[in-house]
Amino acid sequence: MKYKKLIFSSIGISLFCLVILLFFVLRGNFFKYTDINSMISEPKTNSLIVSGTWELSSITSLSDGSEVKSSEEKLYITENFVYFEKMGTTNPKFKFRQVNFKNYLLYNGVVTDKINIDTDDVIVVSIRDERNFYKEFIVLDKNKIATIYNKKYYIFEKKSDNVDKSIIEELSLDESSINPKKDISFLIGVKSIGTKDVDYETFLIRKNGDEKPTADKVEGLFVNNKNKFFLVNANENEVFVTNDYINNTNKISLGVKNATINFLSKNYISLESYNAETNKKNYSIYKIGELSDESQMSIKDIAGDKGEKAYFNDIRKLGYSSDNINLYDMKNFGVKRNNFSWVFKGILSNYSHDNFVSSEIDLDLIPNVDIFSNKSSKISKLRVKEKVPDVLDYFVSPDESVIVILTADDISMYEIKNQEIATLPIFTTSLKNRREVVTFQWTNAISSELTYTEFMKIKRSN
Repeated sequence: MKYKKLIFSSIGISLFCLVILLFFVLRGNFFKYTDINSMISEPKTNSLIVSGTWELSSITSLSDGSEVKSSEEKLYITENFVYFEKMGTTNPKFKFRQVNFKNYLLYNGVVTDKINIDTDDVIVVSIRDERNFYKEFIVLDKNKIATIYNKKYYIFEKKSDNVDKSIIEELSLDESSINPKKDISFLIGVKSIGTKDVDYETFLIRKNGDEKPTADKVEGLFVNNKNKFFLVNANENEVFVTNDYINNTNKISLGVKNATINFLSKNYISLESYNAETNKKNYSIYKIGELSDESQMSIKDIAGDKGEKAYFNDIRKLGYSSDNINLYDMKNFGVKRNNFSWVFKGILSNYSHDNFVSSEIDLDLIPNVDIFSNKSSKISKLRVKEKVPDVLDYFVSPDESVIVILTADDISMYEIKNQEIATLPIFTTSLKNRREVVTFQWTNAISSELTYTEFMKIKRSN
C-alpha cells in the first residue's frame, strides 16, 4: 500500500510538471504571433553600426513594387550628426532593437511581396532628437541599410565608414534642417486664368526667424537651380529662358507661337500650344538649356520603356486602337497641375473618314528622371479643405512647419504644429485675378537668403 501511494504521487508530480511545461511552451508560441513586442529584442551590442557615408542605390514603390531610378541622394550618420532628405540633427539619440523582418514590414504597412526578404531577423536603428527629427533604418548587412519613406522603400550602400568633416560643416550651415524656423522661403510661379492674354508672376514669401513673413512679386517665372537663377516668360510669339534677368538679354528662345507654360522646374518645362490652321492642341516637354524643336522629349525620354508600355495600356483601357500611334503622338504629352498634384496629360489624334478628332487623356506615367522636386506631405487634402473650404492648391514646407494655401483671391501662409494647421494665417497677399500654379520651390537658410537677394534685384529693375 505504501508503494502504491509513492507511485501515484510520482505520477501526479510528473503530470503537474508536464502541464506547467506545456503551459509555457504554448504561451510562448501564442505571444510569438500575437504580441508585437515579442518580435522586438535589444541586440547584444549597441555599437553605431549605421555610421558612415551612404549612397542611395535603389528606390522601390510600395504601391506597385516598381523600381524608381535612384537619385544622387546621400545619407550621412555619425554619433553627433545625421542628415537625410534635407533634414538633419546635431543631437541624435540612437536606439537599437532586433526584430522579425517580415513582421516589421507588415507592422509598417508594407506588402512584403514587394520587398526582397533575405533574412528572418534584422536590427532596426531608431534615430531621434529633442525637436522633430525621427527616422528608422533597417540593417540588411554591414554595407547595406534600408528605410521606409514617402511610400517608398529606400536602399543605401555604404561608401565610407566616416563622414568628411567638410560635408558636416557644409550641411550644418543649412540650419533650417536643424532649426526650421531660422529662414525659409517659398517661390510660387503662377499664370492668369480666364483672361485673354496669359501673363506670369512669381511670388516670394519669406519667413526669417520670428519675423513676420514678407511677400514680393515680379513678372515672369523665377527659378532657383542650386543657387543659380533663371527667369522664364512667354508671349504670343515665343517662350524664352534667360539668366540675365536684370537686362533681360541672352535669351534662349523656343519658337512656339501661342504657347502657354503649364509646368516649370529647375530642369524641365512643359508647354501647351494651339495651331489655328490645323485646329490642333499640342502638349510638349523640353529640358531647360536645350530648348529647340529637335530637343522635344518623348515619353520614353521621361519614363523609359515602362512609360511607353503604360502609355499604350492607357490607350487600350480607353478603347482606342494603338495601331496608328506614331512618334509625334509619343511626344504630344505634358504636365499640368490638377487636384493638388502634377499629372501627365496626352493628346491622342484619331483619323476617321477624313475627320480629325483630338482627345485629351490622363497618362499613368512614373518618371525615371528628376522632373518633380516636390515631396508628399502628411497634411491631407481633407484637413486643408476643412480649414480653407475654397482652397485651390496648397504646399507644405519640407520640414512641415508651415503651409501655403492658394485660393482664387489670395495666397496665405499658416503655421503647422503637431501636424495641425493654425486657425489664422500668419501672412496673406491678395491676387488680382484667378491664378493657376506653374512652378513652386522651397528654399531655406543660405539658399533662402540668396534667393531673396536675387529676387529683389529683379523687383527693383521692374
